[in-house]
Amino acid sequence: MAPKPAARIGRRTFIVALAMATAGVSLAGGGIASAGSGGASGGGVTAPKPPKLSDVSCLDRCAGLREAAPGANVQLTGRRLRYVDKVRFPSTDGGTTVEPTEVSGRQVEAKLPNGAKDGKPRAIDEFGQVAKSPDSLEVVSESQLPAPGSFRLADAAVSPEKSYFYGTGRPTLHYMFNGNGPTDVRIDLVKQSNGSVVRSWVEEDIDPNSDQTLQWNGVGDGGKSAKNGEYRFRIGGLGDSLDDVGQAFGFYGYKFPVRGRHQYWDGVGAPRAGHTHQGQDVGAGCGTELQAARGGKVQFKGYQGGGAGNYVVIDGKKDGRDYIYMHLRSKAEVAEGEKVRTGERIGEVGETGAASGCHLHFEMWSAPGWYEGGDFMRSVTKNLKKWDKYS
Repeated sequence: MAPKPAARIGRRTFIVALAMATAGVSLAGGGIASAGSGGASGGGVTAPKPPKLSDVSCLDRCAGLREAAPGANVQLTGRRLRYVDKVRFPSTDGGTTVEPTEVSGRQVEAKLPNGAKDGKPRAIDEFGQVAKSPDSLEVVSESQLPAPGSFRLADAAVSPEKSYFYGTGRPTLHYMFNGNGPTDVRIDLVKQSNGSVVRSWVEEDIDPNSDQTLQWNGVGDGGKSAKNGEYRFRIGGLGDSLDDVGQAFGFYGYKFPVRGRHQYWDGVGAPRAGHTHQGQDVGAGCGTELQAARGGKVQFKGYQGGGAGNYVVIDGKKDGRDYIYMHLRSKAEVAEGEKVRTGERIGEVGETGAASGCHLHFEMWSAPGWYEGGDFMRSVTKNLKKWDKYS
């Protein structure tokens, strides 16, 4: 953080002197040629680009994001602010100017003086250039401030609308609350269908009037992955009643792997020469994207000319099952030993190996896994069709 402007006077003198020396302007004897003057060097000194403000907010002694009592710390944000040495607040006598308490290139902080009134504060730099806040600051009285540690939800949203266990995008709560000083916040995750609490968090000493984020990894308080369904966050101050926030979102353990138009072909037990068909064929155009139905670790990756063609085996995260994808158009796009997320791209539909037409041959194997003592699961078709409905 840059020092107060009063401590930067020497630094400014150095910067000006350096600029003039670079331009060939003499500091001794005959005076200093100003910008645009006809000195022998043709040089001069110009001010930097003017500051620009994008927002104003209250940091403490706040009744809201832009509602502050006298004595509050007020933050101005924007660009090119490092030379700001005055902040001017509207007042009944036309304006009150104070020195900032902290300055950096992107932020300026100052105390809201007594006598300030509602309006848009201005930042003024050492060169007299002025930037005006696009938003107004409302001045409130001491009696309007909430009690210390209070919580008033100002904004909340949840993204994405649909997510998957160990997936590429975790359910994320974004929220902001108004209050007077750091506050302990409680957040519950509940099942939309019955309101049962799946997981709880207590976030300690959270600053009000600031953007906050909480991500859920899909695991409940008992350490098990949550069941398929709709969920919602609830939030409030610790010890207060909690309010529903954001929209309900879908959370699922598996994702349908073929990401395009498709058909269900032969399933488990279909006639094959010399063996039993152990999976479900899903017909789709060659080149259709394939994604991991369940994230986990890549156990095998290879090619089998007389059978599977290009194939990959993924050991599912937290479910003990293996997931096998066969007849890929080319080598799987993940490496053995690599961790992949649910919904991550792993390859494309093809017809390599002993395949007739472009399709994915998909198998599921129970613990401990594919040819490791597990069995192929006859429920693979049922599972695929269930995932297909919500994916």
